[in-house]
Amino acid sequence: MSIHDFIGQRTVVERFLEQFRSGRTSHAYVLSGPPGIGKKTLAREMARTLLCLEGPDSAPCGRCRGCKSFEAGLNTNFLEIVPKTRNILIEQIRVMLDDIAIRPAMGRKVYLIQEADRMTPQAQNCLLKTLEEPPPYAVILMTASNFESLLITIRSRVVHFKLGPYTDAEIRLILKQHGKSSPPGDPIIAYSEGIPARALELEGNRNFVETRERVFSYLLDESGMAGLELNRYLAENKDALPDCLDILESAYRDAMLILCGRKGSLINQDKRDKLIKYAEKQTIQGLISRIDNINGVREQLKRYTNYQLAVDLLTLVPQC
Repeated sequence: MSIHDFIGQRTVVERFLEQFRSGRTSHAYVLSGPPGIGKKTLAREMARTLLCLEGPDSAPCGRCRGCKSFEAGLNTNFLEIVPKTRNILIEQIRVMLDDIAIRPAMGRKVYLIQEADRMTPQAQNCLLKTLEEPPPYAVILMTASNFESLLITIRSRVVHFKLGPYTDAEIRLILKQHGKSSPPGDPIIAYSEGIPARALELEGNRNFVETRERVFSYLLDESGMAGLELNRYLAENKDALPDCLDILESAYRDAMLILCGRKGSLINQDKRDKLIKYAEKQTIQGLISRIDNINGVREQLKRYTNYQLAVDLLTLVPQC
């Protein structure tokens, strides 16, 4: 794959390629967006393009020494920095700056700082001088989940590319690229929220499928037994709770759409008949209250509330 085959983010890709082909490549870029949006993948394709030794109209050619060594992970003009423990430390940036001071024999030098928003303030300040007076042969690529957490002095000296959610069609193409199929009406597309890594994680995830089936049994249960079963299931499978919260919230929102006469916009389109049956016994206000309850559980979990108490608050509430 090359940057020309990159699925999605066409505005970002075309803007970068326009700068590259016209000789106006910036000395520093930051790619920002939520985890799983493809920042690292796109940054590496940008690096591959920049390191190609052919002309800008041919890059990346895949044939030159620059391309082949990059593909093999042996290109000495490319350095990647990742967080050490929780942060990127000033020592790591100093190593990069020592390397950047040495002019390459040919071509460019490219540096990729992953999760640059985890650089300590000392590390960011250490990088600042190079961003102010960059050598002409070097390009620094950075990825960040939160662009605003970078120092303003850093933000003002880079080109910022903000990656947005992928379309449903693009998510399907990415799944296909990874050998995964997505039938029409596949709820995974909606649950992914336009984030490729989320779609790839969910597709074929049997635990997610089981959690979803238990949630829908809980929604339509009038005896209270399904709530107890879901409670026991979550007590034994703590990793399933985030998915459970998302699935429940999507079901409540779908029920509200049904009550508003918008049955064609459901996330859980494959559960349409069950959702219609559920929505018949609900009110908009009641559904809003249940969504508020879900958000309350999320907040309590952030405050390290007892896990079982959070599960009880979620599941021991009649749904019908």
